[in-house]
Amino acid sequence: MSETRAALLRRRLIDLPLELNAATVHLDAVPLPSYPGEPRPSSTVQLAGGGEAGRGENVAWTREEHEHFAQWVENRDWTATCSLGIFCEQLATTLSQPYRRAAIESAAIDLALRQGNTNLGELCGTDFGDIRYVRSFASSIDPLPELRDHLEQAPEIGLKLDVHPAWAPETLTELARLEKIEVLDFKHRGSKLQQIRTAEVLQHPWLEDPGARGQSVSRTLADRFSLDAALTHEDPATILANLNPAAANLKVPRMGGVLNLLSAAAFCETRKKPFYMGGMFEVSVGRAQARELASLLAPQGPNDLAPLPRGPQQRFPLTLRPRNDGSGFGHR
Repeated sequence: MSETRAALLRRRLIDLPLELNAATVHLDAVPLPSYPGEPRPSSTVQLAGGGEAGRGENVAWTREEHEHFAQWVENRDWTATCSLGIFCEQLATTLSQPYRRAAIESAAIDLALRQGNTNLGELCGTDFGDIRYVRSFASSIDPLPELRDHLEQAPEIGLKLDVHPAWAPETLTELARLEKIEVLDFKHRGSKLQQIRTAEVLQHPWLEDPGARGQSVSRTLADRFSLDAALTHEDPATILANLNPAAANLKVPRMGGVLNLLSAAAFCETRKKPFYMGGMFEVSVGRAQARELASLLAPQGPNDLAPLPRGPQQRFPLTLRPRNDGSGFGHR
């Protein structure tokens, strides 16, 4: 069996040499109307060595978590000369929190790529391409006004919608008439009967996280079952094998880093399972890094990596294209 693109990229990444001698964390708070209780707290870790610096974003939800992360980084020794793979293995044994681990691993990948004067596209021998994406909307008892406003601005951009268990039958009918919803995210809410009725009316979207977390779904939903929340840092390829979804939503922070995501993507590629990339309110380098991965591995989406609206006049381009004019991970 030939090596998949994700497996090739992972193998070449872990072989990269890495020289590291310092780490710092920058704390921030970014105004973001779509973030609950804005502004969105943020922290960016920077790893330095060999005259270069690499960055990664921590997507923790509270300011306190980011402050604790900065203290944790400050109190550690960041001297290392080894392969990227060895560094990430050692990191995994000392750091269980997936958001922190993903941020540091991404910064180490960025640094190693810059030290090697290369990028992800060059490692897997392909150009960064256009990304097809969807715009995500939170659960609402009446989502239609907001969805219609979006479609007036950007009718070409599809929708990812969090399901509300109390949608009326007429709401479901109107949502189906939009013909733009590509992913319905149940977040494991609603009864089995409600989920089946929703799927019967909206016959085309992926059905993300129906049923109970960590369990397989009914045969009625199986052909459109997409897995998200269960794909954590705890061996995501095994989780995919056990739950056997039809598709998967892969997220670097939830999975504890890029290397875990690449393992899951390779599993999906081998078994011809569609997958797409998701975001977690990244407001720093993390969103650019997620888009690079989507560009190389899942350009047709439906990638949940739309620009985050920061005001009323938000532009939604038809596709997204990462920059590919330099070294590193998440060009800037």
